Amino acid sequence: MSASALRYMRPLVRAASLIAPRATGRLAFRLFCTPPRPSKRNGNGSSKDKALSARVGRAGLQAIPFPCGSVQAYVFAAEAQAPARTVLLVHGWTGDAASMAGFVEPLLAAGFRVVAFDLPGHGDSTGRELNIPLGVASLAAVARVFGPFHAIVTHSFGGAIALAALAGSVRGQPVVSADRLVLIASPSSITRITRQFGDAIGLGRRGQAALERRIHIVAGNPVEAFEGPLQLKAIGLPTLVIHDRQDRELPFLHAEALAASGQFVRLEATDGLGHRRILKARAVAESVARFVVD
Repeated sequence: MSASALRYMRPLVRAASLIAPRATGRLAFRLFCTPPRPSKRNGNGSSKDKALSARVGRAGLQAIPFPCGSVQAYVFAAEAQAPARTVLLVHGWTGDAASMAGFVEPLLAAGFRVVAFDLPGHGDSTGRELNIPLGVASLAAVARVFGPFHAIVTHSFGGAIALAALAGSVRGQPVVSADRLVLIASPSSITRITRQFGDAIGLGRRGQAALERRIHIVAGNPVEAFEGPLQLKAIGLPTLVIHDRQDRELPFLHAEALAASGQFVRLEATDGLGHRRILKARAVAESVARFVVD
């Protein structure tokens, strides 16, 4: 949302929060869960972007149904390879499976089957919205087909979804299992992000409370139940956290909070890659593959 749009929107939202907080909270929740529509690609992307898209195009395709629609899964496996161990790739907000394709070759070379999928409201999956309950439901559906997972490798909001799936934080959804977890540029606090969103659009105190009540109703747990360190401590899996010190979308303090969860968490910092270019760095992909193999 542009700065000019927010400038006009904030006073209206603040007034609505006072007059009709419940309705405003519901509308804010819908806005919070609706990713912007991706711009149409004109074919003039970088050669690296085209290579990643081509790699996904060579994958085996499988549509996976879940209670709210279906998600598109992409399966990569070396020829004649028995899929004994599987690594799942989970992209972030406004991403898609292709954005995680840089991890495929190193993991295939290490002997793994690799599965990626487009989250609801992204890529070729159905829907227009994404939130943690929707993401967990879709991940659980993919796990029923391709699990158990040796490792789950995530980026950004995909990390929050994976943590909730592993910790069983969404009521009514089965707990997903994995032996290892990788969190790349992932948030440590959904509470913080929710309140930053409320501040950005001008939600007042009553509107923010209504938004968080709506999250509680939809997820079956309050927003505080999705704090990253809390869930990591409950899971206790060997975890690799990779984060760039110059990440402008999610500051490095998120990585530090996750790393403080326990000695089972390893933190690796990068410099100058930001929030999204970190996925295209060969050194990052190789570090992930080494961690997954260990």
